[in-house]
Amino acid sequence: MEPSYCDPTSLPQVFRPMKSPVDTALRATTADSHFRPKPTADHRGSGHRPPGLTRGRQSRVEPPTSRGARQPVTPRKPPPHHHPHAPVQPKDEVGIMYPFANVADDDGSMQRIMWNKWHDQYATDAVDDNFTSFALYGEVKLQEAQTMSSWLEQPNQFLTAVACTLVHKFADRLGTSGGLLRRLLQALMAAVYVCRPAADERDGRDDDTLFDHKVPHFLESKRLRRTCLELLDENTRKLTDSSVHQVGVEKMQRVIDGTTKTWKRKVQRLLFYNWAYMVQRRRRIRTFMDRTFRYEAKAMVKKTFRVWRVEALRRAYYRESANYQAMLSVTAESLGRKDIQLGDAATRMKELQVQVDQLTSINSQLVARIHELEAANRSIRAGNADGGGAVPVRALFEPIDTIAAPTSPDAEDDAKLNRLLLESLFAMARMVESSVIQSSSDVMDSLRHQTDGQELRELSELMFKQSTLYGKQQPQQHTHHDHHTIQNLLTKPIDVVLLNWMRLQLDRSTATTRPQDKVVRNFSEDLADGHRFALLLHHLYPKAYDATVVGEIDVDTRLQHIERFNRECPLEHAMDATLPVVVTAESIAGHKSPENVVFVAMLFGMHQAHFAPLNMDKARNAFLHIVTCWKKVRTIMLEVRRATDDTPDKGLVLSLVKEIKSCESYHKQMQGELTSLACTSNEASTVLTKLTHKILCFTWRLLSEKLQGVQEDVVDERRAQTMLKFTVVPPVLVRDIILSSPDSRRTSLTETEVLTRVAGIQKVLQQWFKELCAIFRHYSSGALRGRATTMSSGEWAKFIKDCAIVDKKVTQAVAEGVYYQCVNSDRTTVQTTTAAKEMSPAMFVSALVVLADKKFPQVMFEERIRELIEKCVIPHACRSQPEVFRMLLQTADVRGVYQKFKQPLQRTFKYYSSVKTDEALKSSKPRSTIGLVEFIMMVKDCKLIGSYVTENTVKQIFALVQRHYEDEDDEWDDMTANEELQVDYIEFEEALGALAEYVIANPYIPYFKRLEQFIGDMILPRARQKKPKG
Repeated sequence: MEPSYCDPTSLPQVFRPMKSPVDTALRATTADSHFRPKPTADHRGSGHRPPGLTRGRQSRVEPPTSRGARQPVTPRKPPPHHHPHAPVQPKDEVGIMYPFANVADDDGSMQRIMWNKWHDQYATDAVDDNFTSFALYGEVKLQEAQTMSSWLEQPNQFLTAVACTLVHKFADRLGTSGGLLRRLLQALMAAVYVCRPAADERDGRDDDTLFDHKVPHFLESKRLRRTCLELLDENTRKLTDSSVHQVGVEKMQRVIDGTTKTWKRKVQRLLFYNWAYMVQRRRRIRTFMDRTFRYEAKAMVKKTFRVWRVEALRRAYYRESANYQAMLSVTAESLGRKDIQLGDAATRMKELQVQVDQLTSINSQLVARIHELEAANRSIRAGNADGGGAVPVRALFEPIDTIAAPTSPDAEDDAKLNRLLLESLFAMARMVESSVIQSSSDVMDSLRHQTDGQELRELSELMFKQSTLYGKQQPQQHTHHDHHTIQNLLTKPIDVVLLNWMRLQLDRSTATTRPQDKVVRNFSEDLADGHRFALLLHHLYPKAYDATVVGEIDVDTRLQHIERFNRECPLEHAMDATLPVVVTAESIAGHKSPENVVFVAMLFGMHQAHFAPLNMDKARNAFLHIVTCWKKVRTIMLEVRRATDDTPDKGLVLSLVKEIKSCESYHKQMQGELTSLACTSNEASTVLTKLTHKILCFTWRLLSEKLQGVQEDVVDERRAQTMLKFTVVPPVLVRDIILSSPDSRRTSLTETEVLTRVAGIQKVLQQWFKELCAIFRHYSSGALRGRATTMSSGEWAKFIKDCAIVDKKVTQAVAEGVYYQCVNSDRTTVQTTTAAKEMSPAMFVSALVVLADKKFPQVMFEERIRELIEKCVIPHACRSQPEVFRMLLQTADVRGVYQKFKQPLQRTFKYYSSVKTDEALKSSKPRSTIGLVEFIMMVKDCKLIGSYVTENTVKQIFALVQRHYEDEDDEWDDMTANEELQVDYIEFEEALGALAEYVIANPYIPYFKRLEQFIGDMILPRARQKKPKG
C-alpha cells in the first residue's frame, strides 16, 4: 500500500512488471540507455553477471525530479527468517517509520520522495512558533534528514541538498550580514554541483534554491564509472560470442548493399528528373526568347540567325584578309624603302617642276621680247631704207655698268639719260628705306613678344629618340619615320608627355650625379621617396627650393618639404594666391599616382621656359647690316648728286651697285630668319595651347575620378619595360628551332607560321613574366661578378641545378651549350670591354625556349615553354622579391624602430658618405650616398663580416637594395661593375634591415624586436658617426 503522504501521480512504480527475456530486447548499455538486460537462468547458473547488472545501481544519475521515466527496480525478497509475530528488531524500526527505506534506490526515486516529504515539512514549519532559535530548528531538520538517509550511500544527493538549503535559509535569517555566507555557499555549490537545472524545471524559483535539481560531482563520477564498466562487459560479451558477431557482419553487409542500391536508384531517378526538367526548361526558354524577340524586334529568329551568319562570314573574311596582310608583311621593309625613295623622288620632281615652270615662263617672256625687238628692228630698218640714210640703231636697253660711259657720240642725250636713271635709282632707294627697312623693324617689334617653343622642341626630340630606340628593340613594330615635328606631341597621351617632360628636367639637373636619380618610369613608386620631386623643384625654382633641402637624407622630412612647397608656392601674377594643395607627404609615400600627375601638370603649366621670348640676334644683326649698307648707299648717292658734271665717276656707280647687292643679300637673310622665327613661334604657340587644354582636361578628369573613388590607369613604363624584356622572342630563333628539329621534314616556313608560333610563346611568357623577372634578378645578383643585371655562366649553372632540368634528354653539357649559344648569337649588343659577355633578360628567355624544345619535344611547340615553366622553373627556382620585404619594413612597428634610432643612424650615414676612399671620386661622388666600398667598411667596423655574414653576402645585399637597378639608360652605359653603385639613406635603412635577418635569424622573435636589438647592440655602438654641429 502506498503511503498517505504520496499521491498516486508522484509516487514512482516500485515493482517492475514481469516479462520474459524474449520480450525485452537485448541492446548495448550506454550512459544514455534507459534499459538494462535482465539476468537469465544461464547467467544465474554460470555465475556470470549480465552487463546491465555489473557493479552498481542505475547507470545514469539525474536529479530526482527527472527520473520518473526510468525503469523501476525489482523489490527485494523478504529474509528467510521472517515471521509475522516476531518482535520488531531495532534495524526494522526505521523501516516501520519509513516504509521505503528497504527499497533499492537505483534510479533516485526514493531520494525524490524523501526530498518532497522533507521539503513540505520544511515549508510548513514556522520557526518562531515551534522553536526558540533557528539553530535549533536547523539541528532538528538536519537530524531528520540524516535519519531518513541513513540507509543510503554517503554522500548522497538528498542530504547534500538539505545541507545547502539550511545554509541558504540561515543566510537569509542573518539579513545584511548574510552576504558573505551566500558567497561562500555559491563557491561551495560551484565546487560540488555539476550544472544548473533547465529553464523549464525552475518553476519560477531562484537558481540558488534549486538544490534538488542539481547533480553533484560524486553522482556523475559514479555514473561514468558504471557506464565504463558496462561498456567493457558489453564489448567482452560481443567479442566472445562469434555467432552474434558473424550474424552482425552479414547483416551489416546486407544493409550496406541494400542502402547502396537504394541510393543508386535515387541518384538515377534524381538525374533523370533533373535532365527532364532542364530539357523542359530549355524548351520553355527558347520559346520565351523566340516570342520576346519576335515582339521586340518584329522579326523571326531565323532571319536574325541569317544576319548573324552573314556578319560572321564577313568577320572571317576580314580575319583572312588580316592574315594575308601579315603574309605580305614579309616584304614590308623593302616596300617601305621603295615608298620612301618614291616619295623623295616625287618631292624632287615637284621642286624641279617648279623650277622648270619658272624657266618656261622666263623663256616665253624672253621669246616674246625677242620677237618685239626683232619687229622694232625691222621697222627701223624699213624706215631707214625709205629715207635713204644710214642712221645707227641705238640700243633700247643698256646695262647699269655702262651708264657713266657713253657709247654714242651724242653726249648730251647720254647725260640726260644717265641723270634720269640716277634720279630713278634715288627714288627707289628712298622707297626701299621707307618700306623695306621700316617694315622689317615693325616685324621684329611684333615678334619680340612671341615665344620660341624651344622647350617643346626638345621634348619632342626626346620622345622621338625614345620611340626610335623602341623601334630598334621591336623591329616588327617599327614604323619608318626619319623625321619628327612638334605636332607629334599632340598625338601622345598626356601622362606620357608629362613623364617625358619630367625626365627632360631631371636630365638637366646638376644637383645630383647619380644616374639612378635621373631615371623616372612612372608616377607612383619612382616618386615615393620624394628625391626626384626634390630635384625637379630645385631645377625649376632654385631659390624657393634650395640645394640644402635637396640634400636632405630623411625621407619624411623631404616629403614634408615638398608638401610645404605645394602649399606655399606663390603664383607669378598674383599677390596672395598659391597653388592648390594636391600632394601631401602621405599621398607621395602611398604611391598615389593621380595626385603626382596633377602636381607635375601644374609645374608644367607654370614653367617659365614655355614662355621664353624669341632669340632674334641673327635677324637683328642682319637688320643692322642692312641699315649700315643703306647709309653707305645714301652717302654715295649724295656724292653722285653733288657731282659738277652730268657724268658721275664710274667707281662711285660701281660702289653703289655693290652696296645695293650686299643690302639685297642681307635683306634676304633677314627675311628668311624672320619667316622661320614667325612660323616656329606660331607652331609652338598652337601646340602649347592645345597641349595645355588637353592637360587641363586630363587633370580635371583625374580629380573627379578620385572624388568618385575610381582609379585610372596612369603610364607605367617600368612594368611595360619589364614585360618587354621577358616576353620578346626572336622569330629567327623559332624558325631555326623548327627547321633544325629531327622530326621536321620541311625546309622553309612562311612568316605567318613563324609569327603564329611566336605569338603563342609570348602569350605564355606574359602570364609568368613577373615570376621570371624575380627569378632572373635573384640569380643575376648571386656571384657579384660584373653587373648585377646580367647572368653569368656560374649563375646559369646554379639556376639549372635548382630547377632540376638536367636529365637524359638535357644533360649538363647541353644546358651549358644553350647558354653560350644564346649569348654568342645575340648581335644587338656591342661588347666594349674585355670581360666575357653575360646573359641579358632577352637571352634568358631565348635560352628557356631552347631548353623547352629539348626537354619536351613530344609536346606541342607553343606548350613546351609552358611545361618547362610550370613543372621545372616555377616550383623549384629561387626568387628575389624585394617588394615583400619592403612592405615588412613599412609596417608601424618597424618604422617605429627606425624613428627611435633616427638621429644616430643619420650621423652614421653622413660619416660614411663623406669618406673618400678614392681621390678620383672626390668631385663625382655625392655626399648623400654611400658606395659599396664605404658600406663594406661600415660592416667591418661593426665586426659582422666573418662572424655572421660573408663579404659576398654583403655585396649581394648592396646590389639587391638598389631601387630599379635594372634600368638601361644612356647614363648606365659606362657602369659595368657593382663597385660603382650607390645607395641613399632609405636604401641604407633597407640594407640594415636585410643584415638584421642574416645576423639575428630567430623566427620566434618578432622582426621589429630583432631589428631593434641589431641596431642598438651591433651597429650604433661600433659604427663611426659624424659629430653633431654645436
